[in-house]
Amino acid sequence: MFYCKECWNEAVKWQGQCSFCKEWNCLAEMKEEKKSAKWTIKWQVKTLKAIQDIELKQSRIITKSNEINNLLWGWVVEWSVVLLSGEPGIWKSTLTLQFWNWIQESMIYVSGEETEHQLHERAQRLWIVNDDLSILWESDIENILETLKDNPTKIVIIDSISVMHSKNCTGTSWSVTQVRYITDLLVDFAKTTNTTVFIIWHITKDGSLAWPKTMEHMVDTVLFFEWDKYDNLRILRALKNRFWATSEIAIFKMLEQGLVDLKNPWLEFINSHETDTIGSSLSITMEWTRPIVVETESLTNYTKFGYPKRSTRWVSSSKLDLIVAVLWKYTKIKLESSDVYSNISRGLKIDEPGIDLSLSAAIISSKVNKVIPKDTIFIWEISLTWNIRNIMHLERRIKEAEKMWFKNIIVPKNNIKSKFKINVIQIANIKDLVTQLV
Repeated sequence: MFYCKECWNEAVKWQGQCSFCKEWNCLAEMKEEKKSAKWTIKWQVKTLKAIQDIELKQSRIITKSNEINNLLWGWVVEWSVVLLSGEPGIWKSTLTLQFWNWIQESMIYVSGEETEHQLHERAQRLWIVNDDLSILWESDIENILETLKDNPTKIVIIDSISVMHSKNCTGTSWSVTQVRYITDLLVDFAKTTNTTVFIIWHITKDGSLAWPKTMEHMVDTVLFFEWDKYDNLRILRALKNRFWATSEIAIFKMLEQGLVDLKNPWLEFINSHETDTIGSSLSITMEWTRPIVVETESLTNYTKFGYPKRSTRWVSSSKLDLIVAVLWKYTKIKLESSDVYSNISRGLKIDEPGIDLSLSAAIISSKVNKVIPKDTIFIWEISLTWNIRNIMHLERRIKEAEKMWFKNIIVPKNNIKSKFKINVIQIANIKDLVTQLV
């Protein structure tokens, strides 16, 4: 077999270019030892009716972090294997080290990258309240497992698997063969000893998860740490979770003493004390099932060139082109000779269509020089036929706006059965929006 050094994709024969990542001269040969055949064991097949009386209890580890509990639906399962990935320097090691403050269970931190003194200095900076946290500085997986068998614990942190190696497997550390073999050993160790294992892994230069796809299937939970490196906020997403749904996110703020829960996420993406401004509007986006209030900004200027410029930040340029085209065709807002710039405040990248109305309102506000009140929320998806489409979790977004100081919310014309204290304004098409604003 041949594997790519950049993306770990496999090929049955050598080729000049990787068929997956399109890099050149990156395929290396990989030889695997043939394994002898083993005797098979016959297990008893049971029906669901036969095991109804068998009570299977999963030990749960409750954390002190509300964000982690929200992400993992309240608890961490014992004997589970969790894979944590993210960009270098995004504080993956800091997050796992802070688990000691959040869980207060026996934990061994296995480090193959940092020395004991480096981890001790980081623990002091993070205000680790208990000095009983155990640290093991080793990169040989056989030595690590033998040490863990003599020192039982609830949680094991592997930082990171990319520097771990095994003497019983061919290839160098970080190779596909080594990573698969070590992951298999850690999964077997977690299941047989009822130990929760956290494995730290990395991402490739293009931002994708850099592990063999089979490794993703071997673990129970896959967490991805992400955010803009110029901001102090971090988002932890669950890409896979065998025990609960992957419909939640955890948001943290990065401070000198480590990562802390973000108690009011919607306050981070808008400025509640700012006066009403031209070209700014508010919307409620859904990060999976979590509503977050965001601020959209737009600026229109007369173009000095024959072709008007369209520029966006943290929102796709195709979305802006669509909105401008609909406004141009179906309303009196003419943008054929205007440059249009759009932005999402605080760098929150949004792809969902629920903010289309907010972007449209910001563009109209900038074009006609009219202020949009900060107590108004805009939620809808723009259609190419100028009509308004229904969006998911509409009533949940309305309830979120009702909890705050907002007075008005503009939504698609829909059969909303629930009654709300907030003033719900229903519009049918983009022309109705212009009527509301102009």
